[in-house]
Amino acid sequence: MAVVDFAALRTLRPRLDQTRLYDWTMRIPIVGYSLLVLAHDVLSFCAEAATHPAAFREPDSGVVVTMLARVSQWMFISLLAILPIFRLPPVRKSDQIWPRFVALAAVSLIPMFMLLERAPANLAFNSASVLIGLVANIMSVVTVSFLGRSLSVMPEARRLVTSGPYAVVRHPLYLCEMLGATAMILQYRSMAATGLFTVMVAAQVLRGRAEEAVLARAFPDFSLYRKRTPFLLPGNPARLLTVFVVDPAARRRSALVTGGTVAAAVMALVAVPLLAG
Repeated sequence: MAVVDFAALRTLRPRLDQTRLYDWTMRIPIVGYSLLVLAHDVLSFCAEAATHPAAFREPDSGVVVTMLARVSQWMFISLLAILPIFRLPPVRKSDQIWPRFVALAAVSLIPMFMLLERAPANLAFNSASVLIGLVANIMSVVTVSFLGRSLSVMPEARRLVTSGPYAVVRHPLYLCEMLGATAMILQYRSMAATGLFTVMVAAQVLRGRAEEAVLARAFPDFSLYRKRTPFLLPGNPARLLTVFVVDPAARRRSALVTGGTVAAAVMALVAVPLLAG
C-alpha cells in the first residue's frame, strides 16, 4: 500500500512558487478572463450598432457620450488584461493561500460589471462616466509606469516604489481601479452594480493589507514608508491629482497617455458609424 508523504506535499507549493512556469501560468487566467469579458461586450455593442444603424450614422450628443463611455470602459478593462503580462518575477510571496484568493477576486470583479444589464442611456450619467473613466484610465497607466515591471496581482514583492503617485498614497493603482469602477456604476445604476462595487472595494483593501505584509518582510525601508504615507486615501485628495502635473516624470507620462486616450476615443467615434453602414 502506497504511503503519502505529507511532508513532501507541504514543501511542494513553496518550490512550485519559485518556478517561472508557475509564474507565467498564473498570469494566463487573469488575462484570458478579462479579454473574454471584453470581447463579449465589444461584440454586444457591434450587434447593437447593426440593429440600429441609423442612430450611429449621424449620432447625436447622447449617442456620442454613450459611445465614449463604452470605449472608456473597454480601455480600462484592456489595461487590466495587459498589465500582468509584463511583470518581473517576484522576490517574495505570501505564505498563505487566502491572500491569493482575495487578490484574484479583486481583479476578477471589475470585468464582471460588463456582464450586468446596462441602465438606459442617460446623457448626464454617461457624461460623468466618460470623464471619471478617462481620468481613471490616465491615472492608472501613469501609475503603472512608475511601478514598471514590479506590478503584482498576487501579494508579492518585486521592488519598493515610493515615487510619483506612490509618494502620496501606498496603493494609488487600487484607488484608480476603484475610480474606474465608479465610472462603470454610472453606466449600470443598479443594486447589483453597487453590491459588486462594495465587494470589490473590500477585496482591494484586504489585498493591499496582504501585499504590505509581504513588502514589510522583503524590504526593511517599507516600515518607514508606511509611517509617512497614507494607505489608500490621501489626507489632501488634491495632492494626488496634482502629482500628475507637478511631478516632471508624471507630467510627461500623463501628457503622452492623455494624447493616446483621446486618439483612441476619436478613432472609435469615426469607426463605429462606418461599421454601422
